[in-house]
Order: sequence, then C-alpha cells, then structure tokens
Amino acid sequence: MRIKSKEIAEELGVSPATVSLALNNRPGVNAETKKRILEYIREKEETFLKETRLTEKSPKGAVMMINYIKNGIIMNRSDENHPVLLEIKRTVQNSGYQFYHRVFLEQAQSLDELLLECRRLDVKGIYIMAAEMRHSDIYPFLKLNIPIVTGDNLFYEEGIDSFLIDNREGIGRAVDYLVDKGHSHIIYLAENIDIFNFIERREAFVLEMAKRECGDASSRIWHLGSDVDTVYESMCHHLDEGLKQTTAFVLESSVVSLGVSKALLERHIRIPRDISLLGFDALPPVSLLGMELTLVKGTHTKRHLAAVKHLLRHIEDENEEIMRVYYKTRLIEGSSVHNKTKYIYT
Repeated sequence: MRIKSKEIAEELGVSPATVSLALNNRPGVNAETKKRILEYIREKEETFLKETRLTEKSPKGAVMMINYIKNGIIMNRSDENHPVLLEIKRTVQNSGYQFYHRVFLEQAQSLDELLLECRRLDVKGIYIMAAEMRHSDIYPFLKLNIPIVTGDNLFYEEGIDSFLIDNREGIGRAVDYLVDKGHSHIIYLAENIDIFNFIERREAFVLEMAKRECGDASSRIWHLGSDVDTVYESMCHHLDEGLKQTTAFVLESSVVSLGVSKALLERHIRIPRDISLLGFDALPPVSLLGMELTLVKGTHTKRHLAAVKHLLRHIEDENEEIMRVYYKTRLIEGSSVHNKTKYIYT
C-alpha cells in the first residue's frame, strides 16, 4: 500500500515537504512531528492489511445490503465510508462473511443481473432497505432461497423478517403533543408517493385525530409533491386560499418540511405565532426560518445494524423465528409549536 505524501500532509496538518523530509530521514523535522508521521503511516498500513485479510474470499460466503430505489426519495447510503455502513461491514466481517453493498436503481439497472451477482458472490443472506418497494418487488429475491431481512417495509406473509420505525406510535405522539398544546384543527402535509412509511403515517393520523376527538381528518391530508420545489409551489397555492382555522401542520418528511418552510418564509407567516409545525424524522443540517423544528424522530443506525445482526443469526440457524420488530420514536422539542394553553398573542 502506498500513501501519498499530500494525503499525509493534509491529514496531519503539515506541509508535503515536511512529510518528505521525515520519510527520507533527513534533518529539518522535529522529533515529535516525525513520530506522528511515521505512526500515521504505520496505522494506515495495519488497517489496510487487516481489511485486505477480511475481504479475501471467505468459505462462509457473503452478506449483501441492498438500497432499493424506485422513486429516488429515500436516503442513498452509497458512500462506503458512511458510519452506518462501516459498522455493518465490521459486524459482517467479524462473523466470517464477506460484505457487499449495492444501490439498486430500479429504473436504470437490471434486477436479473443483481440476482445473478448474488449467486456468483455466494451471497448467503440479504438485508434490503425496502422503503420504496411494492409488494410484488420482493418475489424475485425469494427465488434465491436465502434468508432475507427488510427495513422500512413489511413482507410478513412471505416469511421475511422486518425491522421498522413505529410510524403509528410516532404519529400518535405528534398528535398528542399538538392537541395537548391546544391545537385541534391540524393539517397533515404529505408527499404524493405512496411508500410504506408514508401510508402508515397517513392512516395513523386519521385514527389518532379521531381518538383525540378532533373530527374526521381524512380530508385534512394535503398531498403537495415529492421534491422541494413542487412542495413549495403546492404550498403557495394553499396559502393563497388562506389558513382559515388551521393552527398546526404535521410534516410527513424532510422534503415536505423544506418546501413548506420556504413557502411560509416568503409569505412572512410567523412560526409558531401564526402556524405551528411538527416534522417527522430528521432534517438535513439546515436552519428552518431561524428556529429549531419540533419533530418526531425514528432510529436508523441501531435499527439497520440490529437487522443485519438478526440476518446473520438467521443464516446460521434456519429455524430462527420470523420477526417483525418496531422501533419506538422520540419527540425532540424545538421552537416551532405554539402552546395555545399558555400564551395569548395580541
């Protein structure tokens, strides 16, 4: 393995010339800096050798993680250095299997080729991030006759394990929070794609609103779009018609949160004085109208890792029971919800 001097210099905050002097054992570099450079190289080489040994073909076969993208709206974890992927990779390799990660773009790639690759690589089990999959999309994978675990979708009748966010519990938490703050006329702002998580959240919204005696909420779900610009334009149209009695919005996704916030900002609608916002799941690291969005957040890193660990157990034990595991959400309180029971604005 050869490490470039420029890479070492950038990583350690020294000049390439200093690195060159240290590597050639020439004067002009203090002992401490030289020690740091040599230790950095040694650690890099040891890590490379360890990873090389781990990626050599294992007699136990391989495990594959697939990010199945149909519409392109779920998070793409194609970066092989993503912390989630690195942790999963270590877990799989420590169990004696090779690890492969694939991003499958349904509209641009061949599913037959992916399945052929699974056979060629001797894949013993697959974890699929399946939020965008339809029910029929899972059947080609069943022909592999190997254990399959899915995330963010449910194929329980096909005997497939599933690890999911508890969307119903999360929406219940959101509605309870808003109602307890004095809100009753709440609108749910949705994307216009029907993926598993979104469908569960919308159904839960109608049920939870009825449970809290806030009326029939089936007509209070506005489908705005599935990209920020379309959501923004749709929201502007709704704002032109006026907020009427609406005091709070539940935002289905990060895309909705960003598009709606842009529309509210341009109309000078004050958050939370004029309208309250409560989002679902994490947002990109951007500021929304200069405030912290109150949101319901699901777990991702722990859930994906737990799913892969279960897959490994299933590979080793064919009698492992089929599981449907729901992860509870948590509410992160920001500054985007007005407490109507406490304050009166004039």
